[in-house]
Amino acid sequence: MTLITFSFTGENTTGVATFTIAQEYKFKNLWLKDVKYNIRNEILQNDVAKGTAADGNTTLSPFITSALGVKMDFLDSKDCVLYSLADGLNAMGGQALNSAINITGLIPIGHAGTTDDSLPLGSDYSTQSHSYPYHLINNRPQTWAVGKTVAFSLYFRNVETDGVIQDWELMSGTTDAFSDICDIDITLQLE
Repeated sequence: MTLITFSFTGENTTGVATFTIAQEYKFKNLWLKDVKYNIRNEILQNDVAKGTAADGNTTLSPFITSALGVKMDFLDSKDCVLYSLADGLNAMGGQALNSAINITGLIPIGHAGTTDDSLPLGSDYSTQSHSYPYHLINNRPQTWAVGKTVAFSLYFRNVETDGVIQDWELMSGTTDAFSDICDIDITLQLE
């Protein structure tokens, strides 16, 4: 059993990190063993209106936060395909029937934290940690040679439009969703 951890921060705000393998690895099975992250940003949250009639909430400002995922470029459709529904908006901004979106290599990992430091102690303001194991490659011989590059891309679902959770989208320099206060550690297990 070999464990490899890949870590990166939001200092470059791209949400994509590429790593070069320094030694050869031969394996038949690969698991996502653990993900630890601190991903929060104003873009990844939206206030839930507290003025809704009969909502029973007059003092708190609750938040909805974005779903998060990590896409691994070394996975193919034999390994992992995320099946998701489109957000239901058509090109004109009107409602459309939801259609399936299949994204190869994307694994949901949880949700963003909030930036509201007034939340009570023990809220999601700390680092999130999810231990799996999640079987990604099953009984398929693989060789990662010295110098091979592997890339991890972070995705989120935008919640900034009231009442709509939008399609999976890459965290990039244009969205600024992965900022310098964010970081992630991804641990893979190879056998």
